[in-house]
Amino acid sequence: MKFKSFKTMLMGALLALALTACGQQESAPAQTDTEEQEAQETTEAEAPAEKEETGEETPDGDKILIGYSPMTLVNPYFSAVGSAIEEVVAANGAELVKFDPQMDASVQAAQVDDMISMGVKAILFIPVDSAGSRNIMQACKDAGVYVVNIDNVVGEEDYDVVDAIVASDNYGLGYVSGEDVVERFPDGAKIGIMHSPTSESCIVTVNAFWDAIKEHAADPDAYVNVAEADGKGNMEQSFTQATDMLQAHDDIDLFYCVNDQSAFGVIQAIKEAGKTGEVAVYGKDGSPDAKAVLGQDGFVQSSGQSPLSIGRIGAENCFKLINGEEVEFNTSIEAFSITAENVEEYGIDEWQ
Repeated sequence: MKFKSFKTMLMGALLALALTACGQQESAPAQTDTEEQEAQETTEAEAPAEKEETGEETPDGDKILIGYSPMTLVNPYFSAVGSAIEEVVAANGAELVKFDPQMDASVQAAQVDDMISMGVKAILFIPVDSAGSRNIMQACKDAGVYVVNIDNVVGEEDYDVVDAIVASDNYGLGYVSGEDVVERFPDGAKIGIMHSPTSESCIVTVNAFWDAIKEHAADPDAYVNVAEADGKGNMEQSFTQATDMLQAHDDIDLFYCVNDQSAFGVIQAIKEAGKTGEVAVYGKDGSPDAKAVLGQDGFVQSSGQSPLSIGRIGAENCFKLINGEEVEFNTSIEAFSITAENVEEYGIDEWQ
């Protein structure tokens, strides 16, 4: 099957799905609230070099600095987490420093070192590689910097280098999607998984998806994992992987995707393969972009998260720790299923 160029495709996908994802940053400089616009215009890859060239000054030493290190700032979900963090930080008279590691664990480690050098008191940390992030958190602990692990939770073996955890019920997020699959496909289905296997939260979610099918299906063996790929949580990679999966398995009934951005890439691959309406797609996040198109092009369900709650509670925990107050070590945000039938309950124009 002849495909259009990815560039042409992606532009079409963006228009069709009315996406509002943030623009890709080519650099990974530190950003404070007051310097964000200027920093976003830079193109140097190394944060220290950027500070030397622009003459950036460390913010007022009397002002508390809070760090935010997500997997990426391009995904609207992580931007939403960041916006909630910024509100809490500003309300406390502090200043936020944030970096974009662009899904690179080694870059994230270097950026956290830079934050420590800048004098942050606490870091809100979403690890790119949850299984390989202990050294990053240990460096913070050694420097007396509090670590609030949010969204993508590290393994229990690393809890000793974390001061608090705030995340969605990742097991619940996968489970509600698995339940929906059993309802829509009671006789079984051939399933493709668009994964992100370096993320512990995605591993938990995918396992829960299968657990729900095993526990609720009349014949669990009728649900077959025919293909699984690393979509890296973004549209372009998920489009490429889904295209290959559809060519190798033209009888796939549905895709389960570990976030909405992956789901958008899969939907476009299905369109390019001429199979719209034949393959169902499941996402995760309940993003405004996803809610706006649920029920279209086979997009049947997205398990909802509340990035605003995660960012707000995580940031509040930072200030409690700094002030010597007690915090709940592990805060879990309830998961819920969003479909075309109930989407109005959650609002389409903003995060729930």
